[in-house]
Amino acid sequence: MYLLANILLLSGICLLVVSVFTAQQLIKKLPLGNVRHSWQMLNFLLVGSILGYAAYMLLLMTGQLSLVNLNIPKLCFAAASFILLLCYLTYQTTRNIREAIAVDQASIIDPVLDIYNRRYFDRRIDEETQRSRRYNQPLSIILFEVDQFESIAKKHGRLVGNVVLRKVSDFLVGSVRASDIVARYDENRIVVATTQTKPDMAIMLADRLRGDVEKQDMLSNSEQSVVDALRVTVTAGVSWVEDRIKSGFDLTDVAEKAMKRASIEGHNRVYAYDSSDIEIPEQVIEAAVAA
Repeated sequence: MYLLANILLLSGICLLVVSVFTAQQLIKKLPLGNVRHSWQMLNFLLVGSILGYAAYMLLLMTGQLSLVNLNIPKLCFAAASFILLLCYLTYQTTRNIREAIAVDQASIIDPVLDIYNRRYFDRRIDEETQRSRRYNQPLSIILFEVDQFESIAKKHGRLVGNVVLRKVSDFLVGSVRASDIVARYDENRIVVATTQTKPDMAIMLADRLRGDVEKQDMLSNSEQSVVDALRVTVTAGVSWVEDRIKSGFDLTDVAEKAMKRASIEGHNRVYAYDSSDIEIPEQVIEAAVAA
């Protein structure tokens, strides 16, 4: 009976050691915070349990404790088995959740620009449009197009074109609020959705960003040594939620028309339309920018 008791206790110790290792792997995957701290405390308790098992086993082996039956060794083994199962299932669940998040992120992030892709934007802008209409909150979008992008790509190569687009994207992300949505709309277009932003403020923001992009050095010194005098500008179309905008599609459709009109008129400018395709006079834009 003593031999069986020692086997059960030794097996329990082995299970607890594996539990400690599993918990350590789990802790590495957890972000800093209360949950991670709690698991670290649990790991210390597991180490204490291992020492307790070993001490009990030593007392039995030296005859300092008598063994009436196997209930306690059995209970120790069962507890160790349960702890290992709990740690393992928690670790597997955490890993699966992280993998699912990574897959979801990959499905909504553009791999070249590292911003949201069109698929995510279309879904999100429709949600934001409905929220704007329901609660009567302002919502505007600015659709930027990198001017002469195809010419840049043909003349300097697709790699340089992607570098330019990435630099513009990074600049826009760094220039708007964290709550704003920046996404790749198509090959050479980037869209910014600005919540809680009225039309006049959206126009001012669009024109400020347009001017700032024009002033930016979009290529590093080494890149400029290969590409001489590359001037990058953007054209922007602005739209916003109002009575006749019923969906995110309506909102982006109006922004596209505004941007196309600006491109026709010569690029490197901001244009705004309302949903009935009535242009906002240039004086309104100039007044908003000057304000």
